[in-house]
Amino acid sequence: MTAPAKDARKAAVLAAMDVAEDLAAGRLQPAQLEQAARAEFAALAAVVVGPDDPAWETQLSIARQVLALDGIPVDELAEWLAVTRTAQGIEAEPAEPSWIEQAMAQMGDGDEPDEPDSV
Repeated sequence: MTAPAKDARKAAVLAAMDVAEDLAAGRLQPAQLEQAARAEFAALAAVVVGPDDPAWETQLSIARQVLALDGIPVDELAEWLAVTRTAQGIEAEPAEPSWIEQAMAQMGDGDEPDEPDSV
């Protein structure tokens, strides 16, 4: 074990002990600790710079998890898809007819005899 790694671990343990002492003595409330943790997290990962950012892989993982949990409304996702396609120079493909549109088209394609006109 190298000295810098050992020093870093020792510093982390001492910092954790300081926080524990402050919590036990009532000098720090859990809500304050949570607020500080959120602020630190935001400072580290909430600003997305791009693939060169060391936080990029973590940000991608978070984005995928948000999508997996249906965290972004469908209409907003559709807007972002259109923006991304435009940015990448991809032309949107025409939508294929839905199954109901296909079924209705087959019903009216002349396979069935016309109904007689009523008089």
